[in-house]
Amino acid sequence: MVLDLRAPIALRGKWIGMILLGFVALAGIVGSAAILMTMNQRQMDGVAHAYQVERQVSAMRVSLLRIDSFRRKKDIERRADELKTYRTRLDSAIASFRTLTSDNPRQQARVPLLEALQAQVLLDVGAITKEEFGESIRVEDPLGMLDVLTKAMQDEELRLQRFRNAEMRRIQYGFYVVLGAAGLLLIVVGLLTFVSLRRFTRDLVNSRQALRDANAGLELAVQERTADLKRANGELQRFAYIVSHDLRSPLVNVMGFTSELEIAAKRLGEMLEEARKTRPETLFPGTDELIEQDLPEAIHFIRTSTQKMDRLINAILQLSRQGSRALMPAWLDMNRLLADVVETLKVRAEQAGAQIIIAPNQPEIYGDRVAIEQILSNLIENAIKYNQPGRPPIIEVTGRRIGTHAEFRVTDNGRGIDPGDFERVFDLFRRSGAQDRPGEGIGLAHVRAVVYRLGGSILIESELGVGSTFILSIPLHYSEEQSQVS
Repeated sequence: MVLDLRAPIALRGKWIGMILLGFVALAGIVGSAAILMTMNQRQMDGVAHAYQVERQVSAMRVSLLRIDSFRRKKDIERRADELKTYRTRLDSAIASFRTLTSDNPRQQARVPLLEALQAQVLLDVGAITKEEFGESIRVEDPLGMLDVLTKAMQDEELRLQRFRNAEMRRIQYGFYVVLGAAGLLLIVVGLLTFVSLRRFTRDLVNSRQALRDANAGLELAVQERTADLKRANGELQRFAYIVSHDLRSPLVNVMGFTSELEIAAKRLGEMLEEARKTRPETLFPGTDELIEQDLPEAIHFIRTSTQKMDRLINAILQLSRQGSRALMPAWLDMNRLLADVVETLKVRAEQAGAQIIIAPNQPEIYGDRVAIEQILSNLIENAIKYNQPGRPPIIEVTGRRIGTHAEFRVTDNGRGIDPGDFERVFDLFRRSGAQDRPGEGIGLAHVRAVVYRLGGSILIESELGVGSTFILSIPLHYSEEQSQVS
């Protein structure tokens, strides 16, 4: 009977796809909540703005009433300083009102009448002459007109406040809806994750049970299991390659449409500049900021994100190709091999002012030249790259025989690695310390995978600010049976 594994794999893929879709939807909900919060903040700013306008209206009214009260005072000349103070306050209040209501044509239309009332009151108290008054409009009851005018101004601001309060309530309702949707989606994603984990756990338990049932003939069972793991590893490598390839297609589309957006943004900028010159009155408030700042910033974010994803996909493809490469062991003169590695890094070392010391009498081993070159080249290059600022790098490579293995130590005087990160630095896409050097967290993960494939091991000894030592242990004679499945 042939066991068809395509159905379970397809079903698992659907579950994973649904979970990923749920997380994407959650991200969209979070973005919607952020937008609603921004809109709510704008409305709150508008309410605060309305209160500022009301304060200026009250200040104008009080100042005019104070000035008008000088008509009943016979000592106006003696109190000229006090009159000047109120005039200054009135001028300041009118200027502030004009600035605060610059976006409200209704309020702006009332400013000339307010200034006319100001001029008439100043004329009535003798603060200005008829020549200074000029041809301003006279009103029989300026104080009555002042009450009507300030009441209209305050009513206009009250109307705006009511509108903004209604908008805030609407936004708040939308926020509650978004929160409810987020809660519901979290429950759905949680259930899907639970079911998926349960399925995976059940598969794992079944695998362990199968191993326990295979105790008879231990050596044969180990060999069979190793073969199974190698096949699974091959499937994972092929899966990584397929996934990376499938991810690249939509990524290329995103990058292409990003270029289209850049062209469109440039065209919008040209149209905006033309509108400024020919039809400035048709531009809505905030159009300049949207086209010249917000849109280019968003396009730049998309561009940098897609470029980073492209680098990660390339790294995954490189790892999958390396894992499927057939090893070709041969006797290696490690003194010559290390000299060749140093020669390839000569330019990098000179640029960094680094000194690379290769100890003599390196042990000869039987292994894959390309794999060992990749390991040592990566370790030495990292030692050059992650140097301690202000201290020229000094890298020393030593080697010796220990039983059936050769031990190589790559020691540097760089910035060092925190002990808590000794295992973390070997994880894929993980890095340690300050992220001030280019890289995607691929190198050491690849080094460990290759070392395991050669049947070896790698350890770290390090102290922050002093330096690091990578201890590489490789079999003196490679055999396929010693190779570990990573």
